Amino acid sequence: MRYVQVGSTGLRVSRLCFGTLQLGPMMAQLPPIQAAEILTYAFERNINAFDTAKTFRSRDLLANAFGNNPDVVIIDKSPARTYEEMERDVAESLVELDRDEADIFLLYDVRSREDFSLRQGAWDYLREAKEMGLVKAIGLSTHTVEVAELASELPDADFVQVAFNLTGAGILDGDRAAMERAIGKLKETGKTVCAIKPLAGGMLARDMWREALEFLFNHPLIDCVCVGMTTHEEVDANCALANAEVLSDDLCESLKGMRRKLVILDWCNGCEACIPVCPTKALYMHAGFARVIQELCDWCGKCGPVCPEQAIFLIPAPKPVEMEKEAE
Repeated sequence: MRYVQVGSTGLRVSRLCFGTLQLGPMMAQLPPIQAAEILTYAFERNINAFDTAKTFRSRDLLANAFGNNPDVVIIDKSPARTYEEMERDVAESLVELDRDEADIFLLYDVRSREDFSLRQGAWDYLREAKEMGLVKAIGLSTHTVEVAELASELPDADFVQVAFNLTGAGILDGDRAAMERAIGKLKETGKTVCAIKPLAGGMLARDMWREALEFLFNHPLIDCVCVGMTTHEEVDANCALANAEVLSDDLCESLKGMRRKLVILDWCNGCEACIPVCPTKALYMHAGFARVIQELCDWCGKCGPVCPEQAIFLIPAPKPVEMEKEAE
């Protein structure tokens, strides 16, 4: 596995980072014991960076899998708006992860310069926490070109997560080319850049998975890529791509034939943008929020890119019990 240095912080993160949103109760995919086993397997495959957030509710899984293992780098995030809220969230993170010092802590999902201004207090605390030795590296995550450009102007920012993928899906205020220019500015100012939404919330996973990840791992401006994984096959395949290794035909076919499930997270704002783009009428509104009829969904991936809240994911579905018995 290749690794990258995070500025002058002394931290070294794997080019492939493990996103834990799919493992947590937000998506309720795997029992905790099974989730911990997947995390441990990824670490054995030399993935040392694991991404979480207060809203993911997956810190306990990481704590159970790794304890305070100093070789594991945790990227944590908070949506805090004030100094006091961020102070509390950093303290909670340290307790829940059983750590004395946070590795990388980010201001989560900053949408605009105005949004950042309103959350200046939270950023001020992160700066102080780094000075006090409570946090090794700080930064922010964003889905906008505007904030990616802003991050290049922040001298204290070490690590920046940006929505960036082959099709430009998930970028809220521009296209792939615009974000690429902003990433160029981040690199010019010495930031470590982590691509998030590499598969557009899973929308590119079925037909463009390999092409999408090869694009990022070979991109000269991208330092690391954060990918959600729930199976050993995904870990193996993504590690191979991160290491520029040859993928076996069997592994490629296994991923291509994987059953999938559309998930709408509870931060859906009920805007209805996804409803008209669904060609199979699998999406509908109920009690002010979007819902899905799984039997009608054909995994086409048209709904995810139009969601302004990035609340729609296409993820691997657990095998039905009868299928597992047949496999045995």
